[in-house]
Amino acid sequence: MAAPFIAWSHSRRQDWLECPKMFYHKNVLKKGHPEKIEFKQTPAMMAGLEIDNALTDRISKGTPLPEKYAPYEGVAAAVIAAPGQKFTQLKVALDQAFKPCGYMDWNNTWVRSIYDFMILNKEHAHIMDWKNGQIWVDESQLKLFAATAFHTFPETEVIDTSYVWLMHGCTSDKTYRRRDLPDLWADLLPDVERMQVAFKNNHWPAQPKRGKNSCKRCDVNKAGLCREAQGPFGG
Repeated sequence: MAAPFIAWSHSRRQDWLECPKMFYHKNVLKKGHPEKIEFKQTPAMMAGLEIDNALTDRISKGTPLPEKYAPYEGVAAAVIAAPGQKFTQLKVALDQAFKPCGYMDWNNTWVRSIYDFMILNKEHAHIMDWKNGQIWVDESQLKLFAATAFHTFPETEVIDTSYVWLMHGCTSDKTYRRRDLPDLWADLLPDVERMQVAFKNNHWPAQPKRGKNSCKRCDVNKAGLCREAQGPFGG
């Protein structure tokens, strides 16, 4: 029996905020449906994944970085030298009661998150997300990292989170404490609750967040599946 809710993540929440109709075609319709917009990696995504994999192998296996990623050796060496238990590409998930569950537990998993890198050192943790593009900070992802980690690792009291801007040699950092947990969920969940209402009612209106600028880059519009588009697809 299918779960009476739709599981979410940072990317799904962002899709929902961009446009409910886009969210429906990308995330609600099942694979094989004629109006399903299948996920396709862009060249930028593939480049980011290549760097993620190289750093993961360097940190977890000691595999030397490819020559083109040699400038990031300092980042890798620093996190390897840091004290604490280390995790790479850590997948975590919570059920609706905020209890940890299996990432692929389709009937129970309510929210998922993946940490590119995490150090756990007693009551302190540090979660990092490797970024390969231009600097653009979306704190909601860092908030979700912290919120899910506080439930997954109950011994943690302080969680540092960082976007690591590899090409720019800098980071964007936010620190959260366990006492912040109610506020983190209070910030994230209202949009998720609206998403769940839409799922229950199967109601997915075209409400592009940025008007025609959203429609200009929407694959649903590109496929000719949105009569309410506020402008043409622009590539």
